[in-house]
Amino acid sequence: MMRRGGPLIALLPLALAGCAGPSLLLLDNEDGSSEGALAVIDENCGNPEGSTIAGPFTRTKLAGCAPRPRGVGENGLKPDERSLINDLPPPPARFIMYFVPDTTDLAPGSEGMIDALDRHFKARPGAEIEIIGYTDTVGKAEYNLTLSQKRADEIKGRLVQLGFPPDVITTTGRGETELRFPTPDETENGGNRRVEIIVR
Repeated sequence: MMRRGGPLIALLPLALAGCAGPSLLLLDNEDGSSEGALAVIDENCGNPEGSTIAGPFTRTKLAGCAPRPRGVGENGLKPDERSLINDLPPPPARFIMYFVPDTTDLAPGSEGMIDALDRHFKARPGAEIEIIGYTDTVGKAEYNLTLSQKRADEIKGRLVQLGFPPDVITTTGRGETELRFPTPDETENGGNRRVEIIVR
């Protein structure tokens, strides 16, 4: 069993089976950072916490109860490993658009993000889009939940008008939860009135 630990974005494990037995190769995160770790647990080894493996481009043989990680560096990748990595999909792209208070109207400066999203989507065949709407803390939570969904739906509608297939777009409203900038209740904040768009 393998368990991730550390920050929310852990190292990406790539399991490879070779003639010498199974091994594990840890890579950088999608954003290029190297935070995170992986715990390898074998219930037959009497160590419920397992062995922790960390570090990008670390290869670990999984045979036995004491995995032995070894840093190989990017230049030390085997040809089959490099081929698998090259075939991985590109990391998700994120776009953020902001809104005029208490509306579904984009704030000045956010209109250009529609064009940037359009260009990116057309250059990424087979992509799917997730749109998540948010609000600041002005107003009741129930009202803001509805407003955040309307914001997400508004952006979806605009994308569909541009020719985006509606069946590849999902929308969610999360109201005043997950504030980018924590504020007290009833506080206007332009950075929290947003939609976040993830293309993957």
